[in-house]
Amino acid sequence: MNEGAMPDVLDSLAKIGKEWELGELAWRVWGCILFHSCPVSQKEIEESTGYSSGMISISLRKLKMANMINEINMGGDIRYSVNTSLTDAFGNFSKRFFEDNIKPVIALLSENLERIKDAKVKRTFCELMNECEKLDPLVLTLSRIIEDMNAGTMKTVGETEKRSGIASFTETFRESIVDLKEGSKVVFTGSVAVCTPFAELLAYTIRDRGFEMVYVPGADAKEARKIREIPNIGFSVVDEQADPKNPDTVVLLGGLAMPKFGCPLENVTRLIEDIAGKKKPKIIGVEFMNIFERAEWDKKIPFDTIIDTAL
Repeated sequence: MNEGAMPDVLDSLAKIGKEWELGELAWRVWGCILFHSCPVSQKEIEESTGYSSGMISISLRKLKMANMINEINMGGDIRYSVNTSLTDAFGNFSKRFFEDNIKPVIALLSENLERIKDAKVKRTFCELMNECEKLDPLVLTLSRIIEDMNAGTMKTVGETEKRSGIASFTETFRESIVDLKEGSKVVFTGSVAVCTPFAELLAYTIRDRGFEMVYVPGADAKEARKIREIPNIGFSVVDEQADPKNPDTVVLLGGLAMPKFGCPLENVTRLIEDIAGKKKPKIIGVEFMNIFERAEWDKKIPFDTIIDTAL
């Protein structure tokens, strides 16, 4: 153990602890465990820090709840080591902070909303409750991202960079439909406004294949529009009704699975069933940050290919 560095690090961790839910003492205990090269017992922590058995026990309990330490049984002797997966600890902390601190406050506001007579105060209550509704899916999404990272199913930063950029993105999409015949029908569907530019970009990518291309906003077949090339502009969704039925390929854009901008999964599966006809169209997912996997759409939709990228 590096005795020279330990006091400075513990003091710094204590300052952090004052601002965090775990508290100053828990962070000092965590720092003490960090400075041991082998799993350490509670007695050894007491000797290193000078804190009482009761205080150490409380801190260890907090650290275990936050998943910041590992508890190891070594021949009946319980020892502790630092959990180096900080992403996991941060995910648990965020979820617990939301459940234990934010939700109870919002529930309290909701219970008393009708008793508020002042219109401005009531409006403030409503704004806070609406913000909480926005946080709920955000915390869930963050938790799933961290789970994917720790399970190794999400690309690391280095791996993502190898596939990032518009050129790589469009090239991968072009390769995914190389087996389609000239003149085939390609139906794109995505969230309103958010996904439209991406459908137009991908349409430009395959402009030389003579495909009939259609865009279906919000997975609503009645709103299907043609994608055409406009001279000196590029490919664009135009205000001209289109028939999305009997496609050779259906391209699902990731915005459909986003909590705020998307639509229910059932709407998408129904669209595919309704327009497929006798054909079994190829289904391609185009996503960012593994949104289909995080929303578990990959388990409900028979994707032939999913293209995940970062711009």
